[in-house]
Amino acid sequence: MKDVCEHAVLAGETCGVDEIEAFWSRDTVITVEAEMGQISTASKVCTEGMRIRVVKEKAVGSVYSYRMDRDSVECAVRRAASAARVSSRDEDWHSLPSPGRYSQVCLWDLSIARADLEDLVTPVAETFTSIPDGVRVHFVGNEVVVREQCCLNTSGIAHEDRTTLQRYGVMAVGKMQQRVSPAFREVVFSRSLDVAVHEKAEVLWKKIALFMNSESASSGAFSVVLSPPALQEILYYTLFRAISGENVSRGRSLLKRREGEKIAHSAFSLRDNGISPRGANSHEMDDEGVPCQDTNLVEEGILQGFIWNDYWAKREGYTSTGNAHYQTRTSALAVQPTTMVVTPGDHDEAELLDIQDGYYILDVQGAHASNPESGDFSVLCNPAFRIRNGEISGGCTGMMMSGNVFSLMKKIDAIGGDAKVLQAGSFPSIRFNQVNIAAKRT
Repeated sequence: MKDVCEHAVLAGETCGVDEIEAFWSRDTVITVEAEMGQISTASKVCTEGMRIRVVKEKAVGSVYSYRMDRDSVECAVRRAASAARVSSRDEDWHSLPSPGRYSQVCLWDLSIARADLEDLVTPVAETFTSIPDGVRVHFVGNEVVVREQCCLNTSGIAHEDRTTLQRYGVMAVGKMQQRVSPAFREVVFSRSLDVAVHEKAEVLWKKIALFMNSESASSGAFSVVLSPPALQEILYYTLFRAISGENVSRGRSLLKRREGEKIAHSAFSLRDNGISPRGANSHEMDDEGVPCQDTNLVEEGILQGFIWNDYWAKREGYTSTGNAHYQTRTSALAVQPTTMVVTPGDHDEAELLDIQDGYYILDVQGAHASNPESGDFSVLCNPAFRIRNGEISGGCTGMMMSGNVFSLMKKIDAIGGDAKVLQAGSFPSIRFNQVNIAAKRT
């Protein structure tokens, strides 16, 4: 689609705009879903479009077009130019981004690109054949995404890349007499079409079986082990928002002007590796054509920097880290993490659970309501296990965890070596000390 992007840029120059950018993308998504033992969805959807951004006398206009024929593209460019002419000037505007060096990373798998519905149905069907007694599978989903994109602008950027990804997930509950467990889920992200269905399902069945041994929850300050999904949820809505360069610039982050300060335990290190082959959101470039990169954010507890798109980086005197992302609902070009990587430690599960009395939290609910500016959070722990004398003694219900993420990161006691790839990146299990737990009275 380089030709269409070039045509858009030439049309913008003809309209008399100062700068123009054309970002084309096409997503092909094949989805198979099953609910309560029956296939409920089997679809293939292709979405294609172009985001056109123009600048006229420091005023920006943006239009999205689903039509790729030349007349429609020219019409979209004219509408973007008209929007720029009636928009307010942005005195902080510098320019569209310039070319950079792109990393050659392997994010493309031919087996995924050639996959069809039948390839995805088989793993879904296999999931139901491995269900043990006392487990009810509510949902199984298998999906492949093929994404192609191209970006051209008047500053010299002309790059295209493509990625493939498979997402497989299962959600199930346990049932024994009158007792029903919360929903347990297992999600796998892969760059190849080789999900080990029985292996993933067996892990889930074992967790459900453990939970059916009922335990009581009590309030107080406890040692808590957060699983990778639970850790991701809490960090995504607090710490990850705080290290956005846009939020820092707007004064919405407590980390502003704190580079070089200790903000976490020395065992904690964090990077945004947008070119990691394992990352679900990794690409060669971001949504304005800037090369994605491996950005060091926190090293041994010390804040090293922030993530930026081109606009906010130039405004604050930094360089873009390749973290520009068009938001689907608002069409705004925001700063967003790509593949956050928390460096794993060397503790195995037995060592992480080596506490007298505490909790092992598999997942949390309500993290989206956290305060990203202060870092305060309060979440429902569901599912969660009670730990007694270094072993999981049973499942708990009716408990919440609350605190402040910046205080929590200084209470790290041990980091596991079990890094798991999730939607937002790669996360290990981490044990924290003196975490506030509130349990429902029974």
